[in-house]
Amino acid sequence: MVGFWSRLRDRVLPGSIVARMSFILLIGILVAQGLSTLVWNQQFQQSERERVQEVSNVMGARIGQTLQFFSKLPRQYRHVVLDQLRDMGGTRFFVSVNQKRIVLQTLPETEVQQLVRQRLNENIQAQLALPLDTIITEFIAFDDVRILSKENTMVQLPPKWQRFALIDPGDNSPVIVVQVPLADDEWMYLATVFPAGSVLSPNLLSTDRIISLIFVTITVVALITLMLLGVVRPLRRLARQADKIGRGQRPPIIAVEGTRELQSTIRAFNEMSSRIDKFIYDRERLFASISHDLKTPLTRARLRAEMVEDDAIRDGLVGDLENLDVMVKASLQMIKDGDIHENTQLVDLRKLIENCLKSAQIEGLPCHSSLPTDFQLEGRPLALERLFTNIIDNALHYGRGVEVFGMVEDDQEALVVQVCDRGPGLSNEQKNRVFKPFYRVDKAPSSVHAGLGMGIVKSIAQMHGASITLKDREGGGLIVELRFPLSHFVTLRAPE
Repeated sequence: MVGFWSRLRDRVLPGSIVARMSFILLIGILVAQGLSTLVWNQQFQQSERERVQEVSNVMGARIGQTLQFFSKLPRQYRHVVLDQLRDMGGTRFFVSVNQKRIVLQTLPETEVQQLVRQRLNENIQAQLALPLDTIITEFIAFDDVRILSKENTMVQLPPKWQRFALIDPGDNSPVIVVQVPLADDEWMYLATVFPAGSVLSPNLLSTDRIISLIFVTITVVALITLMLLGVVRPLRRLARQADKIGRGQRPPIIAVEGTRELQSTIRAFNEMSSRIDKFIYDRERLFASISHDLKTPLTRARLRAEMVEDDAIRDGLVGDLENLDVMVKASLQMIKDGDIHENTQLVDLRKLIENCLKSAQIEGLPCHSSLPTDFQLEGRPLALERLFTNIIDNALHYGRGVEVFGMVEDDQEALVVQVCDRGPGLSNEQKNRVFKPFYRVDKAPSSVHAGLGMGIVKSIAQMHGASITLKDREGGGLIVELRFPLSHFVTLRAPE
């Protein structure tokens, strides 16, 4: 179950540390911003409701007083007083007396509107002593306000009448229209702007909030990405150096930098690299010394064996000493080959393999190659030449012919080389043992083959990060398949 979730996580999330952390951080910021916006909106709505209640009480009292004043005026004086107020330029309220109620197009009902309507009606009722159901309070968009009759909109009044109308608030503030019946053919009409458009029509995703969210997100993600790049850069360098050590190279000491934990890791890696170098050096020197020191006693032993009179015993001793001498010489040659330290460079495998096939052409043995034109990789040319020479020589020795095929994988991640022969092939047990030092299929070393060839092949292949596989060939024979990855780590492609 854990493996499933790990694979799912790796499939969904980006591959690199920087991209993955930035993605997770971006999601976290968006979630945090969303939650904080919701909390802020709740608090803001609560405080605005309290403010709306206070404004509604004050406005309701003034509207009630205004309606009470006009309702107590004699009927013949109401229009006179209204005309005088309009001439004085009063634009806070628009008051008129109409013959019937004007039907208006109201805004969609909201919780805040219900609260405001309740407060206004309660205050108006306290002033006029009318039943609540006779007080009609409606919320209208400014452009939909109609006055005097249902055919006249306030925004379409003639210019000389504009000074008698309400001032356009210029925002989404609604207009409250209160209509109260004074008699069967007389309705008091009062309109006023209610300064709470943002509360009555809340917008969580306003332009300002979106811009603020984008700015905060970009700033935080950019800063965290820069910080992560500083952390990841030493890790990339560490991965490259580890890859070089795995390829048999001896990279220089890594500069100690980064956080305290990274510095400790780099120091430990540098010490490990130095100990590995010392161990390999000491082992090579010890092995070379032992192999070299064995040459003198082997020579003396052979001279003494030649003095044995019994032919059978003498021939057996000489044969054993010759085999031992071959193994010692092969060991010295392997140490000598290992001491050749090459710098990696771009190697044309097509040209290199064709050069290795010239030995078959000289001997007159059948050989064939099918390799792509662009068949290159980063490697050590002399080591790669030794690798393919050993494999091709084995194919010629056991199969008396060789065929080499190459291809680049579709995903451009690796080069594949197959060296094929028509020899006797290998059993499954032999395939597992053929890479061991001094192992030969015919059981005995010779002056030509000491049994180290395939061991050297595997060592060089591992030096280049390649895998080697032995397969049975259809129709008889053996296939030696080498897969060279073009890059072990994504970090190899990253800049220093």
